[in-house]
Amino acid sequence: MDIGQRIKELRVQRGLSQDDLALRANFSKSYIQKFEEGQREIKSSQMAQLAVGLGMDISEILQPVDYKSTEFNIKNIEFREAVKLDVQVEYFTKKMLGTLYKKYSSYSKLEKILGESITFSNPLKNFSVVVSNENVEEAAKILRKRWKFEDTPIYNLIIFLEDLGVKIFEVNEDDNFVGFSCWVKSTPIIVINTRNTDVSRRRFTILHELAHLLLLFSENEDKEKIERYCDQFAGAMLLPEEILKGYINSTISISLEELKRIKSKFGISILAILVRMVNIRLISWEKYKQWKEIYREWTDKESEYAGRENVSRFNYLLAKGLREELITKDLASDLSGIPMSNLSSNAINQEFLF
Repeated sequence: MDIGQRIKELRVQRGLSQDDLALRANFSKSYIQKFEEGQREIKSSQMAQLAVGLGMDISEILQPVDYKSTEFNIKNIEFREAVKLDVQVEYFTKKMLGTLYKKYSSYSKLEKILGESITFSNPLKNFSVVVSNENVEEAAKILRKRWKFEDTPIYNLIIFLEDLGVKIFEVNEDDNFVGFSCWVKSTPIIVINTRNTDVSRRRFTILHELAHLLLLFSENEDKEKIERYCDQFAGAMLLPEEILKGYINSTISISLEELKRIKSKFGISILAILVRMVNIRLISWEKYKQWKEIYREWTDKESEYAGRENVSRFNYLLAKGLREELITKDLASDLSGIPMSNLSSNAINQEFLF
């Protein structure tokens, strides 16, 4: 890859237009165009300006990352609702992976320094290929049992998964982007969008992506069907079948208060509860459609789930490293991207975003 293509790739990774980079690097847009198209040689002084505009070191620009290297081997990338993205998926993928590489590397380096690395163990690694709704329900039951949830609500889902070795990152992206998941060697990665502020939806998305990571599907399986299986898995993890049946007194009618009570305890949206009732055959799709129309009139009355789901482990390790003097402020700044002048307990407590 020549340097012009590299500049373009890095610009796209950071979500910058040519106008944005021109403004940041103090160039005209035409200069950026000519740089990227290889029509103008980039002098050392101009490279320094581009590095400032991209927010990175010159060495990082000149030494592109090989995402297929043994150090960073991404596999099984699964986008959720990727077809709805308002940008080209190829460019969006490069942007996500480029930024993910740096944050993942910083996270891993911090873990090694502190001796806090976690090896993830998949409790479903020997589970059969998923080919039916029954398989999905069984997988969720096994996972709940092995993670000792049994039939209780799952609180602090993100913290729980982070402590098991799942690395969860947040991005601020197009509203149509929900999330994606992948494996980096033996580490499961989940990426979610900060624009999704509804906590119950965030929990559902995380478990949907977890299904992509943990469940095995046939190579010939229809993609839409896989998405439905992953949705069902998320619902089954949040709201076990027997618990839901215990809450529902009638399959003829249901009140908003009944649904709000379930949502407030189990952290699952009302719409997802209705779908869950279909999946376990409490109601038919026809009944679901009827209730869904009623639900549209309830949306402005639906209460929020009171729980919190925030990415926190990286910040916890960063604060611990500084407190125990295992890392310097300079290194902490480099790993976190927080300027040294802002490196305080308040800054560290902010969300670890990229």
